[in-house]
Amino acid sequence: MSNKIKLGEIVIALRRKLLTAIISSLLFALFFTILALFFTTPARFDGDLFFTLYYLNLMIVITFGVLVSLFSDFLSKEMSKKTYTREIISFIFHCAGGAPLKALGLVSAILFFIVDRILKKVKVGWLSVIIALFIVVLVFIIMIQ
Repeated sequence: MSNKIKLGEIVIALRRKLLTAIISSLLFALFFTILALFFTTPARFDGDLFFTLYYLNLMIVITFGVLVSLFSDFLSKEMSKKTYTREIISFIFHCAGGAPLKALGLVSAILFFIVDRILKKVKVGWLSVIIALFIVVLVFIIMIQ
């Protein structure tokens, strides 16, 4: 009975993973936009590149990535009782989920895993997720006008 996933655990994980998707997509876009500074002349921050990377990554992560992460956490919990082993198995599953999209998918999956593990230590409420999603949608609407 203790190994069964309860509905409350799924809701808590879903809240955390939605917020993780928003934060990890932000870090992903920031990382690759800063990386692009080294390959452009003159070096300047490209806002269009940043927002394009952010929203494309967010769409993929919030659909496919959240599901893969929930599934990988479930599988790792079923496969091992030891925390350290469970984290390694979950990391491997996260990477396997990002691998079909090559390097960009792998970087996104690793960032998602790291942010998710950091947010695991914090209580995430629905209000935080709703506010974050509202900001994302608001900025998107402002940017397309």
